[in-house]
Amino acid sequence: MAPENLGFTRKVVGTYLSRKPDPEALMVTIIATLALFLCTMWVWFSPQDLGELTVSSREAVFGRGEYWRLWTAAVTHADAGHLVSNSFLFFVLGYFLTSYFGLVMFPVLAFVLSGPINALALATYAPTVNLLGASGVVYWMGGVWLVLYLLIDTRRGWSSRWVRVFGVGILMFVPSEAFEPSVSYRTHFIGFVVGILTGLSYYAIHAKRLRSAEVIEWIPPEAEEGIDASRA
Repeated sequence: MAPENLGFTRKVVGTYLSRKPDPEALMVTIIATLALFLCTMWVWFSPQDLGELTVSSREAVFGRGEYWRLWTAAVTHADAGHLVSNSFLFFVLGYFLTSYFGLVMFPVLAFVLSGPINALALATYAPTVNLLGASGVVYWMGGVWLVLYLLIDTRRGWSSRWVRVFGVGILMFVPSEAFEPSVSYRTHFIGFVVGILTGLSYYAIHAKRLRSAEVIEWIPPEAEEGIDASRA
């Protein structure tokens, strides 16, 4: 007879996210973040004017067919502040995604989808508006991580998980400064939505494997009664 039919209470005490991070994830994330820095430095300090060749716009991409700009724009930045702000979240989120979901999720899928994210953003802008920076893919990474955390961390109830997701999301992604015309908030939003859809798709495909990692503890009725009495 199943434990629940005997009055036992099911409690999840461990999940897929409870396991130790992949020990190689830190090195992978350091290399990926360093590559982001080196690409930007190369553009800044190259004797050739590479900046004009890396920025993306609707006219250049869709008008002239220079589709490679969708990816070069995602790995270069306009200034030091832009680079540092993106690199911090790029490193933190990259480490978590690599640790628990592997190299395919980060950096491979992150880089592959940076192009389509920029393409979607450019399609909503005027032909001459330029996009540059990894913000779109950083927000994609945030969307993936938050939605997978929400679905996997069943040790906590739904309300507790939602509070954590909203809290972390606001802390990490809601601007603390006034609106800046030079910032593409539209690209941020598109990246975040694509990240949520990616996370949902990943969970749908791997749900059985992710759920099989849950560690279940069955609490007998008398233990539950003892807990309730101590709380009274």
